[in-house]
Amino acid sequence: MSAKKRAKSERQRKKQLAELDEIVGWLLRDSKRLLKRHGNRIAPDARTEIGNLREQLEHVCEPKPEQRDLVAVKDACDALDRALDRYMARWRKSPTREYIEAIMGAVILALVIRAFVFEAFKIPTGSMIPTLHVHDHLFVNKFLYGLKIPFTRIKFLTFRKPIPGEVIVFEYPYDDDPDSAGKDLIKRVVATAGDRVRLVNNHIQINGKPIGRELVVTAGDCGEAVEHIDTCPDDPKRWCLWAGTVDGSLGGQIIRRFPSKKAALDKIREVEGFGCTQHLECLSGTKFVAQFRQATPGSDNEWGASLNDPNWPPKSFDALRFTRSARRYLPAENKDFPDFVIPEGFLLVMGDNRDNSKDGRYFGLVPLDTVKGKAGFIWYAYERHWYIPDFSRIGQLVHQDGTCKAAPAKAAAR
Repeated sequence: MSAKKRAKSERQRKKQLAELDEIVGWLLRDSKRLLKRHGNRIAPDARTEIGNLREQLEHVCEPKPEQRDLVAVKDACDALDRALDRYMARWRKSPTREYIEAIMGAVILALVIRAFVFEAFKIPTGSMIPTLHVHDHLFVNKFLYGLKIPFTRIKFLTFRKPIPGEVIVFEYPYDDDPDSAGKDLIKRVVATAGDRVRLVNNHIQINGKPIGRELVVTAGDCGEAVEHIDTCPDDPKRWCLWAGTVDGSLGGQIIRRFPSKKAALDKIREVEGFGCTQHLECLSGTKFVAQFRQATPGSDNEWGASLNDPNWPPKSFDALRFTRSARRYLPAENKDFPDFVIPEGFLLVMGDNRDNSKDGRYFGLVPLDTVKGKAGFIWYAYERHWYIPDFSRIGQLVHQDGTCKAAPAKAAAR
């Protein structure tokens, strides 16, 4: 026999072995299930016959696959299949039905896990830079804070409440912002019920004391323009600044070319009139980095076109900076001004990109029943192109716990 024919014969034998292995596995599983559930409904002799045929099939399958007698395996399969049809046909499942049930079981299990244990979440905005970037994909732990009836806010089991420093995912709680209504947002918990909180020059104070804070970066990149710079398509050694999108096929245009990424970012800071400083902050033993916009030298942009004021709660209402749900922070309704005391059942949340975040200062407090879970770890990340992973951040934990100064204890009620 030629080498070509021998190779073809070997391929056919491997294919037959694979098909027989699948049949053998199904017959052994099916016969075991039937005997366990319905064996007492058939005659003892029939149970014995099926048991003997199972043993015979297992015996002929004991040798290694390449050493098995295919004819003997097939005959043993046919004998067991006929016996099951003869004695237990009414309870048998076809392979198709078995596969469908297995798939349905897997789908149900996945839905249960998604509803009660873990759920994937994609970061929609840059409000959590530098901790989380736009388009980061992460898993959220929905089990930690308790269990809810799916598609409702009704919690039937509570384990614990969020604590300051934790990053949480929650459903936008109000209907006064059409851009956010009904969507899931992600922010960091700053204060919980009973905390007396305020911002002084962008420094969080809880119960009259500033939280632990350390400057780590001065006038650096804000990380918000990454989608507008990329290597030039015709010269990979140079960097291009694009208008609107980095993909020229989508209508973007190259504004200017630069010798390096740093040069492109420096130009963006010069045009925008601000960069970002970063501080290592600490809340309840959790350390994280928050960033703040800072005007570049020579710029008249005092607060870097900040979305938020550096001091909070506000003295007056500005419809561009707050929704109507944030009116409760104002002196007219806030008897503790210039502090604000978080009421029972609510949280105050902020983004780590402190000056460019529509967070609790903008839309108000977050009710506990809207909280979905705690951010876990990043399972996929990329800088510009979804198909080029950023391995330096994949697998990174969102919470960096360590030794740092905890937040002050709650002040006594006044």
